[in-house]
Amino acid sequence: MVTRLSARELDLLQRIDEKEELRPLFFRKVKGLKWFDPLTERGYFSPDANPKPVPAKEEGYVNIPFWPVVDYLVKTAPEFADKKNQEYAEKFLQVLVDVTTYAKNNGISNYRTWSQFAEILTQIPHNSIPLNTIDIVDYWLDDKYEQGLVAQKIGKKWLPRLLQLSDDHALQLAKRIIELLYKVIFVERKYGEKGKQESSLRFKAYHAQKITEMIARLAGEKLGLEAIRIFDALLRNTLEQHENDLWSSIWRPAIEDHEQNKRREDAGNVLIQAYRDSIVGYIRTNPEEASKYVKSMLESEYQTIQRIAIYVITINYHLFTIGIDSLLAEKYLDSNYRHEMWNFINKSYPHFSVTQKEKVLELIASITRQDDNGEYHAGATAYNKAIWLSAIKAHGDREAQLYAENTDIARTEPDHPNFSSYMSVRWGGRKSPRTQEELQALSIDELIQELENYKDPVGFDEPGLEGLVKVFKQLVKTEPLNFYLNLNKFINLDLAYIYEIIEAYRDLWAEKAKLPWDEIWKKLLDFCSDIITQERFWDPENAKQRGKFVANRYWIVSSIGQLIKAGATSDDHAFNERYLAGAEKLIAYLLNLEEGNEYKEDSDAVFISINSPRGHCLEALINLTLRSCRIADKNNNKDHSEIWAHFQHYYDSELDRADSKIPEYEFATLVTNYLPNFLYMSKGWILENLSRIFDQDHYLKWLCAMQGYAYVGTISQEIYNYLKEHGDLLKVLDDENIKDRVEERAIQNIAIAFINDFESFEEDNSLINILITRNDQKEISHLIWFLWTLKKKGDDKLKKKIYELWQKIQENIDLTTKEGRRMASQLCFWAVFIEQIDEERRQLLLAIAPFSDESHNSDALLESISEISKTQPFEAHEIWMKMLEGSTPDYPEQAVRKIFTNLLNTGAEGVRKAKEAESVYLKSGNDRPSIWLREIIKETRGM
Repeated sequence: MVTRLSARELDLLQRIDEKEELRPLFFRKVKGLKWFDPLTERGYFSPDANPKPVPAKEEGYVNIPFWPVVDYLVKTAPEFADKKNQEYAEKFLQVLVDVTTYAKNNGISNYRTWSQFAEILTQIPHNSIPLNTIDIVDYWLDDKYEQGLVAQKIGKKWLPRLLQLSDDHALQLAKRIIELLYKVIFVERKYGEKGKQESSLRFKAYHAQKITEMIARLAGEKLGLEAIRIFDALLRNTLEQHENDLWSSIWRPAIEDHEQNKRREDAGNVLIQAYRDSIVGYIRTNPEEASKYVKSMLESEYQTIQRIAIYVITINYHLFTIGIDSLLAEKYLDSNYRHEMWNFINKSYPHFSVTQKEKVLELIASITRQDDNGEYHAGATAYNKAIWLSAIKAHGDREAQLYAENTDIARTEPDHPNFSSYMSVRWGGRKSPRTQEELQALSIDELIQELENYKDPVGFDEPGLEGLVKVFKQLVKTEPLNFYLNLNKFINLDLAYIYEIIEAYRDLWAEKAKLPWDEIWKKLLDFCSDIITQERFWDPENAKQRGKFVANRYWIVSSIGQLIKAGATSDDHAFNERYLAGAEKLIAYLLNLEEGNEYKEDSDAVFISINSPRGHCLEALINLTLRSCRIADKNNNKDHSEIWAHFQHYYDSELDRADSKIPEYEFATLVTNYLPNFLYMSKGWILENLSRIFDQDHYLKWLCAMQGYAYVGTISQEIYNYLKEHGDLLKVLDDENIKDRVEERAIQNIAIAFINDFESFEEDNSLINILITRNDQKEISHLIWFLWTLKKKGDDKLKKKIYELWQKIQENIDLTTKEGRRMASQLCFWAVFIEQIDEERRQLLLAIAPFSDESHNSDALLESISEISKTQPFEAHEIWMKMLEGSTPDYPEQAVRKIFTNLLNTGAEGVRKAKEAESVYLKSGNDRPSIWLREIIKETRGM
């Protein structure tokens, strides 16, 4: 029961009645339901008392006054938690309704009042709120000066609570609030001379996104189709108003949350997020009905809605295994569906039936692209096929081969193939349950307690540990000076946080942040040492795989290895040399306990070695040794023999590991990968151990060594001669386990050796001679391409070697075979080395010119012919005409124009020869060169 006011309290009321200046302080201090009736009787809640905006001193601006009495209402509203106060809850609500109705009828705006009213509304028991009164929120959200405060309180605070209550009235209120919050406004904006229609919710996109993150999935769970249909109708209307459905991939590149989605303020983006998440929520509670609805979305007339359906099917593939055949249709290869369809194929292809896989390959094979004249364009076709093949290239040899063939034709690999357009990135993943600002407000001890007490939810895609550790890392990077002095306090935290601490400082080191690194490195190395010597660190439980972005022990071992490597790699940016011994001890401890990864005969040994925990530690050891050697060289007149003697036992031991009962192969791979560095540290040790390093008697070890060597950028004559003498390089070319990974590098080694005179055709065991004699199209094509990449103006030695090789290759080519003609086509790349045609070069070019288009290399030859035409137009014309015997390419246009121009500049004979070429093109049905020729003649005559 509400008590009456005392005589003293009534006297106080009398005083504020008389003195208006006392009211703000009074209403900030007073609370309690006993004041409500007396205040009502005195007219304090009269609708016309709500203050209107008043003009500010600066012209065109207004000030929005506070209504002091509302402070009292806000402070008293929590008393409605007591059911005995329901009568007053209804009275408070009536105040909100009366004031809002009066304001609406009289055009009064006061967002400060509406914000406080929203707070009061969230305190009123929902069963005291008739459904027809909730529309007062609509007017609050229409305030012309500010809407975000109301949206936050209603959308983030109250709406989730109503949805969780789950009783019918609460859900009906929630449904209506969703309709009000997501009301879309359309505005015509002028940009210079042009106008553009824009859409948004009535409050800022930041608030809209936060509200949507909190309620959309929950609305799908609790309201089901009722919520989904709200978002569906709103999105349809928005798409219809903007007429932008057919290019939604431009303004919304990805249906999921992604850094590519730039226009987050647009209503369409917010509605897509809400629609998407509400369906995901519905699937959690009613998967059968939800899956039926999703399938019906594929029949929508709106591509954007179909894209949402494809996204949902992809992340819930187990619910849609039956009936997905309708997705395997040509229309879904359109660029507007690219992102969702690419991801769907990429993730689902391994689960497809044989028939479905064949259907995908059939769809990709049917892709064609034309040029401006409607002519088939091989390069563009291959590139577009490669886009889709990139989604499945990892799922089978056939798929990988098709991808390789098409990228060869396109001469490039598609960049970001799962986007029809792409701009830069940031980290994505599960959201964090705590913001960086919230964590930042805590003391170190409070932060540790917060992290220790946090329990990761098991709910699908809910904010969780994955997001929290990333926010924690950002916090460490933001306040590195606050953390490094307290690192020992974090030592017992979950390893996920330990990993992010190390990574944060590794990032800062890489960014060359200006910090007291000498102190930090000491603390970091001690911290890492303390972590790895804990008993719990080596517990098998801590080696188990966790969430996709949540660290276990292996991550930390890798991170420590990478940290120390980063601190020792460059003398210009290295930790103090007095920490070398401590870093060495730390790495030695890890190498003693960390086991190697599993290697198989078909493994990518380099990829495993440079990404495995043990491999990271070995790279750290190698870089510590290198740094120590460089310091010794500086101090001891280029003598680092003592340093090598100190470190050698580690490497002797590592060589032995590959030959032990339980062999480990990281070092067997890395020793060759770092071969130039080991030759610097101890050439004698390397030469002495070559037979153990490249050990053909231990096949898996040899596979690892050859893969590591394939990535060496420089060639030592002694190492090359050893590999040549023992047949390692030739063996690589025929070894099916590593051929695809190492073959090209072996060919490059042979090519470089030939260029540097380690090789010649006269030797009995000449590898370059053997390579040419093998006459393998793939090998020869790569040899030609690789030497073409070395082109450098004025490099006469390279040109001489190219001519020598060219003659040998051409003598071996059988032009009656498809493979031979393709090799001839590949040789067109080398036309760039010809600056002046003599009889020998003339014969070389005439022999290959008719076959330039066999491997789509006509553009390279045309460009070379155009360059030659500057000084030898008639000789260039002869090669051109020979080229036109095989095909009539006209790309690049500029090259054709240049040849025509240079011919015309020679006079009548040149005109005749230009018309001769024109005639060939016209006979093939191509009139574009004829048009260009007429344009050039007209320009020439007009000069």
